[in-house]
Amino acid sequence: MRDLIGWRDRVVEHPSRYKEVVNTDGSVDHIKDPGEIIEAGTPINAANLNSMDQGAQEAALIGAEAIRSLRLTELAVIDEIGFFVTANLTNSLAYPFNNSKKTITFPAELFRNSTDYAVVPEIISSDGMVGDIEITDKLLNGFKIAYTGSAKSATIRIYIKGGRTSLNGMPQGITA
Repeated sequence: MRDLIGWRDRVVEHPSRYKEVVNTDGSVDHIKDPGEIIEAGTPINAANLNSMDQGAQEAALIGAEAIRSLRLTELAVIDEIGFFVTANLTNSLAYPFNNSKKTITFPAELFRNSTDYAVVPEIISSDGMVGDIEITDKLLNGFKIAYTGSAKSATIRIYIKGGRTSLNGMPQGITA
């Protein structure tokens, strides 16, 4: 924070009074004749005006930093907004073998800009032991999901979030 200048008005006995002085060449000069100076006031000079300029520049920089910080917060919030998909997985092999792997492809408007997104699976239903759920081969437009158990079928609800911010810090579909 800057120290305030504390501008003071100049206060004089006669603020609008001038004296006429006739020069030797016949021209007339008007010279201020304020009478008694009650308050000298704050000088209007380069030092005081430059201090104002510096204060205005600092305020602009603080404002720009606040906007940048707010934008980063907005991007973090946008990156937390996710979506759900449902996958119906089937396994036709006898345990311990399993061929339930399925590719999940995102709709084009939900493609990620990074593979740094979270995939949170939730078993909705199954006809047996599902075991572990494995997420593999994460790409910008999807991933593969499988379960390791003996169930012949399982319905998995999947929440996907993150991965929407690109290298330039802007979410997909939003330009600066």
